[in-house]
Parts: sequence; C-alpha cells; structure tokens
Amino acid sequence: MKILKILVILIALVGALILGLYAWLGGFKSVTVTRSTFGPAEIVYSTHKGPYKNLSQSWSRFQKEWETAGLKECHSLAVYLDPPGTPEDKLRSVIACRIDELPSAEKTVLRGKMRNFVIPKSRTVWATFPYKNPASYFIGPMKVYPEFKKVLEKEKIIPPVGIETYGTTAKAANEIGYAMPIDSTRADYQKLIDSF
Repeated sequence: MKILKILVILIALVGALILGLYAWLGGFKSVTVTRSTFGPAEIVYSTHKGPYKNLSQSWSRFQKEWETAGLKECHSLAVYLDPPGTPEDKLRSVIACRIDELPSAEKTVLRGKMRNFVIPKSRTVWATFPYKNPASYFIGPMKVYPEFKKVLEKEKIIPPVGIETYGTTAKAANEIGYAMPIDSTRADYQKLIDSF
C-alpha cells in the first residue's frame, strides 16, 4: 500500500511538472487573431521539401550559405507554400533572412550570391505566440492555426501562403509572428514556387 501511495504521488508530481511546463510555454494562452500588414520584405532564401520536423537540417545548410555570402546576422522567417492536408513528403517551405534594412551595397552583394525575392506588401490575418524555447515552434502552430482557420473559413479567405517570423539569429524574438496574406495572390509567390 505504501508503494502504491508513493507511485501515485510521483505520477501526480510528473503530471504537475508537465502541465506547468506547458503553461510556461504558452499552451493555455488564448490566441488573438487581428488584422495587420506585412511587407514589402526583401529576403535571401533557401528551400526545404518534406516534413516540417526536418526543417532544422535545411536551416543548418542555409546558415552556412548565408554566412559564406557575408551576411552577419539573419532576421529569420519562413514562407509555407502548401495548404493544410498536403502530404508531409510534398510540403514546400522557404527559409529566409530579411535583407531589406541592410545598406544598399550589402544587399547588392547578397543578391549576387544567393536567391532573393521580395515578399509583396499585403494586408494579413495576424497573430503572435510567445517564444520561450525551441518547443515554442511546435506549440505555437498548434495554437495559432486553428484560430486562423476559424477566421479564414468564416470570411471565405484562401491565403496564398503562410509566413512566420522568428527574430534574429543573435537574439530570438520574444514572440513568433504568424501572417496569412489576404490581398496578394498565389501568382505573387510564383518565383518561390518555381524554386522547387
């Protein structure tokens, strides 16, 4: 009986720890969907095809590429090209660094060494989620995208892509930004689509 009591206490403590961690990561935070604008944003980029869980491998490859090209710090973002329900092996993601705020000479050098694109200015459906550690990259989408879906379905909006912003490589942002453009078109992103 004493062993059973200890076991119950241990299970309760582990459960409380897990719930506490989930709460700290923002798992119980409600997501507010608003309207905003995004862009224009000039990026240098690389591509990733396949499951999102493997993005870190593509990011490591991309980081070597932009460092070799002379970019010292990456204002990171990603553009997700495929709608929900796309098979994992067919998912296409663009991993990128914003360069629009760099001096003109630096931008010219980077354009000559890497693929570049300008994300057009668009009104967006917008939300944020707190960044605590890399687990936030997984919990955030689970909280944000269901809220986006409600708004998009209600208003009959089909966004051409999804965009996420992450802060810089030197310092992660306090929150991850999520944007779904609502007045740009799929054709506006054709150059990225053709990169695959």
